[in-house]
Amino acid sequence: MRSQYLHRNPQRLRRPGRVRSPWIYLLYLTVLSLPASAQDLSVDAILDRLKESSETLVDASFLLTGRLIDPDGTEIILEIEVEAIPKASAVRAYFIQPDALADNFIVLDGDIIYNYLFLTNQVMLLDATDPDALGGLLPQSEEGEAFEPSLDLEEILAGFKATVMDYISTPAGDSYLMRFDNLDPKAAVGYVEAQIVDGDWYPYRLTYFQADGVLLFDLVLEDFRRDQGLVKEDVTFIPADAEVIDERN
Repeated sequence: MRSQYLHRNPQRLRRPGRVRSPWIYLLYLTVLSLPASAQDLSVDAILDRLKESSETLVDASFLLTGRLIDPDGTEIILEIEVEAIPKASAVRAYFIQPDALADNFIVLDGDIIYNYLFLTNQVMLLDATDPDALGGLLPQSEEGEAFEPSLDLEEILAGFKATVMDYISTPAGDSYLMRFDNLDPKAAVGYVEAQIVDGDWYPYRLTYFQADGVLLFDLVLEDFRRDQGLVKEDVTFIPADAEVIDERN
């Protein structure tokens, strides 16, 4: 408002002998002494907060929604209920969509993956350290260790260079929009755009692209809740009457 007023009254800027109130200088000093706003956080500061949030996480639940684009261009809608206790290496993913997988679920319990098929009431046991388990769906460490759930994007997107693009509003709250560029030019994923919720410090949305900008998949963590007191026995529950098929080597 003050700048508009001065623009309409340029003579005020040239009035000789005008003395500014000392309160104006006090206001300037106060503004200059304020800490940087949340929007001014650096890449390292954001990643550090994500790492801390992940390391202190006891448990989490959320509805994973989004879409996956097949190589032939077919769009697959995703809706999956997820519960996780990271330090216990326990994850449950219950499928609502796509329709072909509805009521199926996958459980990760340490080094074992349980792939439950609702229509046949069968559960297949897979080795979580096997890079081909679930068709390579779960990422593996360089040492071949089993997948461990994490909110740490620096860990999840190792080998990517991160930059801050913007500070935006999302349904989950004010968020940083970041871009992670793959340093491997031959990789299938060229870059990832991530929306990271300020204050709660978790990735609300992850969108994966090829290097040429073609969409691969878009994931949203809706209704994210942490540290609710989830019990491992509930997260890893398998129906007692399910037929067990052990496909581990």
